[in-house]
Amino acid sequence: MSQLCYILDASCMEKGIGNVKRWFEGDQNRQFSQISFYIPTFTLQELDFLKYRRNSYTAKEALRFIDGTDFPQSVDLIIEFPELLDTIPWSNVLEHQAFEVPEFDLKPNSPHSLPRRLRNLLKSCTYKCHLEGSNNQTWTLVTEDPQIRRLADAFGIPHCSLVAADQEICKKLDKRAFQQSVKFSDSLKKTSVKGSSGGKDVYRAKFDQVMYASRGPGNLWKP
Repeated sequence: MSQLCYILDASCMEKGIGNVKRWFEGDQNRQFSQISFYIPTFTLQELDFLKYRRNSYTAKEALRFIDGTDFPQSVDLIIEFPELLDTIPWSNVLEHQAFEVPEFDLKPNSPHSLPRRLRNLLKSCTYKCHLEGSNNQTWTLVTEDPQIRRLADAFGIPHCSLVAADQEICKKLDKRAFQQSVKFSDSLKKTSVKGSSGGKDVYRAKFDQVMYASRGPGNLWKP
């Protein structure tokens, strides 16, 4: 069986805690492969900031979930030791830089240097993706932050969105749910108008062709 390995950043945990919780569920009906999640120090610190400074309910829920959940044997949760970051020189990270990031000077102590919190995230990701050794594992960063995606590209760190990770996990670990999702998406596309936005294909639903579930007597509200 294949093994899925994901690094979870704060934006993924805050915006998709419901998805993340589902990934950790144990279900005897699922044909599970091993799945591993890595929580960098950056993620914990960002969630802590959002919890206390922004009073974010989802950040509180994410931290509570990480601290107090018993996970099935098929799920491996790795929480980074903060001391690990001190053992990774920034020069080792720069060795894996593929191209420049215009908005930041990646040299330390410059006026536009990369913030320490982002340097720490790059250290964590570089360690898992480039320095630790593969052990037949390929780690992918799950993030919803465009800035972090650009940094990941610059340092050769594989990354994906929350939705893409959810689809891959469903495909590998819960094939029935994935097939149902694909079938539903295909049916929506057939009754939608295809367009383009930001260079990507988008489908706009035709609400007059949407099939609704059976309802009691009365008039259906229309927008």
